[in-house]
Parts: sequence; C-alpha cells; structure tokens
Amino acid sequence: MRNHHFLIVCFPVHGHINPSLELARRLTDLGHHVTFATTVLGSHKITTITNKKPTTLLSFTTLSDGSDEQTTPNKSTGNITQFFDSLKLHGSRSLTNLFISNQQSHNPFTFVIYSLLFHWVADIATSFHFPSALLFVQPATLLVLYYYYFYGYGDTIPNQKLQGLPLLSTNDMPSLLSPSSPHAHLLPFLKQQIEVLLDQKSKPKVVLVNTFDALEVQALELAIDGLKMLGIGPLIPNFDSSPSFDGNDIDHDDCIEWLNSKPNSSVVYISFGSIYVLSNTQKEEILHALLESGFTFLWVMIGVDQKEAGKDECCNLLLEGQGKIVSWCRQIEVLKHPSLGCFVSHCGWNSTLESLNYGLPMVAFPQQVDQPTNAKLVEDVWKVGVRVKANLEGIVGKEEIRKCLELIMGRSRDDEQRTEIIMENAKKWKKLASQAIGEDGVFQKYLYTYVVYR
Repeated sequence: MRNHHFLIVCFPVHGHINPSLELARRLTDLGHHVTFATTVLGSHKITTITNKKPTTLLSFTTLSDGSDEQTTPNKSTGNITQFFDSLKLHGSRSLTNLFISNQQSHNPFTFVIYSLLFHWVADIATSFHFPSALLFVQPATLLVLYYYYFYGYGDTIPNQKLQGLPLLSTNDMPSLLSPSSPHAHLLPFLKQQIEVLLDQKSKPKVVLVNTFDALEVQALELAIDGLKMLGIGPLIPNFDSSPSFDGNDIDHDDCIEWLNSKPNSSVVYISFGSIYVLSNTQKEEILHALLESGFTFLWVMIGVDQKEAGKDECCNLLLEGQGKIVSWCRQIEVLKHPSLGCFVSHCGWNSTLESLNYGLPMVAFPQQVDQPTNAKLVEDVWKVGVRVKANLEGIVGKEEIRKCLELIMGRSRDDEQRTEIIMENAKKWKKLASQAIGEDGVFQKYLYTYVVYR
C-alpha cells in the first residue's frame, strides 16, 4: 500500500481547526504523513498537540493572509471582505511557494484537503496536478441546502419538500442567507465554493463531510451533479490526541473537581462556542431561569471577568454552590463527565456532534450561520433535544428557557413521554456515533476507496 503525504489547508477558526486536526491525527495513525497548514493567526490558536505516541508524521506550516502581525481581523463587513481578498492573494502566493519547495522534497505531497471558504486552494492544487478534496465542517444537510439555494430554489426552499432535506421553515434556514444577516457577505464566497466543487474535472468529485452515514443517510446519498459526499466523522478528538488551545488549565481542572462533587445527570452545561457573545439581556434571562429552576449549572462564558461574574443574582448562585461560571474549559472532557444531564448549546456543528457522541440531550439555542438548521436536526430529525423559541425582540425569555430545561432534565409533568423519547434517542445516537468512530467505522473504507487508491 502506498503511503501518502497529505497537505491539509485549514481556515483559521476553531470550528475548522478542531476537526481538521483530528483528521490529521487519524491519517497519521494509518501511517501517512500530514502537513497541516493554516494562517499565522490560526497557528496562534493552537498551542500544543498531545498524543500518547508522539509522531514525526505530522508537521505544521503557515500561510500568509497579508496581516500576519494581527491577532484578530476587524469584524466589520467591509474589512471582512478585505480580509478574504487579502487571504486569497497572499495565501495563494504562500501555497504556491510551498508547492514549489515541496517538489524538491524527498517526501512530496500526494493529496490536498482544504477547508470551506478556501476554494482557491483546489485551483492551485490542480495547477500542480495534485488531487484534492474539500473537508466540509458542517452537516451534509447544509451542503445539500446550499446547492438547492444557488441552483434554482433560492429563498423558496422553506416549506418545500426537497430530496435530501427535512421540511424547513424560514426559522430553520442558515442565517447568512438573509440579506439582513451580518454574515450575508459570506454568500459570494460560499457560492464560489459550490461552483468549484461542481466544476471539478476529476472523477469522482469528492467531499469529505464531518458526519456519519446513519446520522444523515438521505443527504449523503443524494447525487449532486456527480458529487460524492463521504461521511468520515464524527471527527472528535480523544483525550490523548486533542488539540490544546489558549486557555487556563487551572480553571479547567477546577471545573472537573467541581463536577466530581455533583450527582450523576444533575448539571446543566451551557456554552455558546468560542465566538458568539450573548447580549446582557439574554444573559440575564438565562440566569433568572437557572435561579428559578434550581438546576446546578456550569456556564462557559467567553470573555467573562471572574470578579464581575460574582455580582447580583449571579453572586447568589455562585455563593450557594448552585452554579459555576468560567471563561474556558476542555469541552469534550466536560461533556463526557457523568454529572452532566443537559447541554444548552448554540448548536455549532462541532458541539452538536460532541453532544451526540456522548449521549447528552440538548436545549438547542441557535444564534447564527448554520446553527438554526442544526437545531432543526436536533429537535425534529434526530429528536435528541428541544429548541428554544425567541420573542419578537429576538430574546429567549426565562420562562421559555426554564420550560425547556425542565423537559430535558425530566422535571416536566406535562410531557414525560417526550422526555423519555429524547433520552432513548440520545443513547441510540451515542451508540451509532461510537460505531462510526470505531474499528468497524467507515473512515478507513472511504479513505482507501476514494483517496488512497486513486
């Protein structure tokens, strides 16, 4: 069997870095070399890689985005567009130079895997005669939805039954498809990505999707203009091979010690990811819901000042031992802890997969981009959670939050049957996710059929 040298080119945000690093680890476990490339900004997000078996098969390099000294890009729409333009211009030059220098290497690249929003990587790889594949870090359902949106259906998708998709309402659509969305500027780049995939000359046209067959069978089986979607997930790191990002290990250890003191299935875990910051009004509604429900909780609140976190109602909760608020933790280790009974999640795709993998039912609290669609899948397709409903001002009130928490945590007397169904489904998907990851999973089969032997 031929040993490959994979180049993984990764977009510089945690939502892309986490699954891409796990893919790199799995490839090295199979004996292949991997070079992991991201921007200088992206490389700063990765501090260490730990593994019981340190490997020389994995190496790292950086690509320029034209602003390598910056720690974060300006988030205004105009500057984000400039960031993407600069990233393509300078990143293309860096990648071209990397390919040229690699040609003289004793271990040249044989296959390129690239992130969503890096469509230009495929063009450069083709010019150097390297085969390539997109690593899609959203559910396969979203790729199908984007295809329908750009190829004939547009805003008419809601309330239509389309092959490969559940019946979606306007509320279930990705937020970036709305002209008023702060993420609408990503649409042209997304459209270019779909066009590159469909114009690809190589056969079969392959997309590696961070999902697994049982989870999205209808979407994965849909033939989109010769495109083959391969579910190679869930790409979830284990404890011994997980990336370590900038964070406070002391805070994390304190979290685990605190969780160890709690009864099984008693703690509500709350996290809205590493990017989105809730409004103060929304935070207050969540805090009041927790106070009135009496549930013990662990809340990861990015940017939280520990001193400020101890004021007013929050102070009462912390002093009484009901709650703990931290700025960071290792989420995978927390989700696996037996004290957890519920995950209040923004439904980012990595968090959703992790929750499914560890059998934890969810209160879906979507905010942006793909999260509304993911929440639809959680509540109505996989039936492993309940989705909160916002008021006309876009705020989810404390009564709604409390109602959802009581349903998931088994305190709802009005819908005990639904609670039982959610719990049983959580167990089912945990088992199926474990099977997909295990030795009998599809990762190696797909990899060897469509990548290694091509």
